[in-house]
Amino acid sequence: MYRFKGFDSAQCGDSMSALEAMVNAWMEGEHPRIRYMCQSMRGEHILLSFVYEDSRELEQRVSAQTQSSITGGLPRFFDDEFTDDHPTSPRIPATPPPMH
Repeated sequence: MYRFKGFDSAQCGDSMSALEAMVNAWMEGEHPRIRYMCQSMRGEHILLSFVYEDSRELEQRVSAQTQSSITGGLPRFFDDEFTDDHPTSPRIPATPPPMH
């Protein structure tokens, strides 16, 4: 799920180093997977907007999917009895048959 986070330089007295520190602290604490970033002006203030995925949420989803594929088994792609010379082989020909 995507989330939104905004930073306004007015929150830190329009100090670029303080704004930088706020953004860095957020990134270090949350480890977001940033999908989109935008910088814009609001009067004399800088607005930074981020659309991101929460990396912990993402890791939990991947972990759950991995766990379900391990416990649920993997789909079977090959039939042990399949042979190329089987008359009802469901193979798609490399070239389509000619049109009559």
